[in-house]
Amino acid sequence: MLFSQVAGQEEIKASLIKSINNNQISHCYIFEGPKGMGKYELALIFAQSLLCEKFISNPCNECLSCVKMNSENHPDLHVINHEEDTIKREEIDALIESIYKKPYESERKIYIIKAAHEMTVQAANTFLKTLEEPPGDSVVILLTTNANLLLPTIVSRCQTIKFRNVSRETIKSYLKENCSAADKDAAIAAEYSGGILNKAVNIIKGNDDILNKRAEIINLFDKIINSDSEIIYELENYFEDNKDNIDIFIENSMIWIRDIMFVQNNMDELMINKDFNRLAKIHGQSMKRDSNLIELMQNTSDNIKSNVNYKLAIDNMLLKIQEVFK
Repeated sequence: MLFSQVAGQEEIKASLIKSINNNQISHCYIFEGPKGMGKYELALIFAQSLLCEKFISNPCNECLSCVKMNSENHPDLHVINHEEDTIKREEIDALIESIYKKPYESERKIYIIKAAHEMTVQAANTFLKTLEEPPGDSVVILLTTNANLLLPTIVSRCQTIKFRNVSRETIKSYLKENCSAADKDAAIAAEYSGGILNKAVNIIKGNDDILNKRAEIINLFDKIINSDSEIIYELENYFEDNKDNIDIFIENSMIWIRDIMFVQNNMDELMINKDFNRLAKIHGQSMKRDSNLIELMQNTSDNIKSNVNYKLAIDNMLLKIQEVFK
């Protein structure tokens, strides 16, 4: 494993490398950021670097420790909560029993806790006691989507590292180099990823429905704006069947609306769905320039997540879309 295998997060990687070389290692880290940002992958590389016998700016991948890390067989690496489920007190009790034992082979023991915010209150309070008197030969890395979901007393005793969205160009380059993606496919996946590398990888591998649904949703959008209000009743079954994945429709629609706006302003080169350029021009001729459609789509998504009546939210969204194109 190498730090370069994780796309982006250059400041974080440089900081971690510097801390190892200067022997300024914290006893507990919080890696915070949305799913798919590479938190776990970077935690593993950091762990390997801490255990490597010849580390300079990357794990050497040659020493016995690196060989065992790369084969996922190092006795001093402990990964807790593989399934990212609720973490019970019994699991933290087992961690504490282990953390106060001497390392098996290396100078340190590394503990990676996935979805650390899933600790029960009892588990979190028990874990806190370990942070109050941390053993000097152990490093704990807590992974979470939001540090605010952890006990403030835990956060105050850890070094928090916030993961940022990766640039589209960085994701595009990564997909071309590591997933053999064609330039066009890499560009589209990078745009649809929202700056989340793993999402882009899943799109390229066909594990994410958003691209598979792209043409269907653009054509459905075309049908909505070129029909009268009766279309709302015709589409009831479609939106009910896609209730659990409504954000796919909303996200694709928002990207399409942005494409239309780019075309309206003669900025075709910024379009994501360039293969639908002709249709975007047609839609652009009828869409009101002062519309707040993107805000409407976002509000619809937020309302649905807040348990506003689903059918009412969808009907309102469709009517507003039609108004903008009339």
